Amino acid sequence: MMGYGYGGSYSDYSYSNGCDCSSFFKHIARGEYVKVILKGGGKVSGEFIDVRGNVVNLANVDCDDKCKKARIVTICCDDIAAVEV
Repeated sequence: MMGYGYGGSYSDYSYSNGCDCSSFFKHIARGEYVKVILKGGGKVSGEFIDVRGNVVNLANVDCDDKCKKARIVTICCDDIAAVEV
């Protein structure tokens, strides 16, 4: 998990040290399932699509027995506290 500089599963990245989208998603492959923890305490999960400037795009997939419906979720990187893989 990347985010504010805690030990353990967190990296040394800190949003107070100028983290940007590229830092948060540097080693995450397209299609990899991630959970994004927001500074306000909320969480958004989905498959990583890409980083475009200061936003990240995730595919949030709702599954049931008959079909899959995907929606694209765009998150401003200024709102991200951590990313869990």
